[in-house]
Amino acid sequence: MTKAILIAQFLRARARWRLDSAGASALHAARSVVALLDAAVYMLEIPDDDPDILALQAAGCFRGGVFDPGPKGTDLTRRWQLGDVPTAGPRDLLAALVRAAHGRPDAPAIIIPRQAAAPAAPAAPTNAGRPRPPAPKRR
Repeated sequence: MTKAILIAQFLRARARWRLDSAGASALHAARSVVALLDAAVYMLEIPDDDPDILALQAAGCFRGGVFDPGPKGTDLTRRWQLGDVPTAGPRDLLAALVRAAHGRPDAPAIIIPRQAAAPAAPAAPTNAGRPRPPAPKRR
């Protein structure tokens, strides 16, 4: 199971929790639920080598086959998009979860591995050391 699927499962569970919890207005709760479900679907397209997924992994958020962003990440998802106006999208939520995970007291330092650079294109042939072709004759 990919790490993105584990994040999606967590977000769907948070959306169910929001539906069942009291406190927010119906409009705000609906906005939050839709935003969390939208983010869950978005996560399904994220590869495991995405820098944010790697940062969450480095922070220890994937343990025992579940995604656990810690108390700060859980609180973040509880409050996600509860305002009067939507303020962020699914990628913003993923980035916010990384920031929250980085603040966990039990999290190791986050080191994001960089992907290897693509090999450089071969240099264009030069005319160095070759005689210059004759100039065209003028009439």
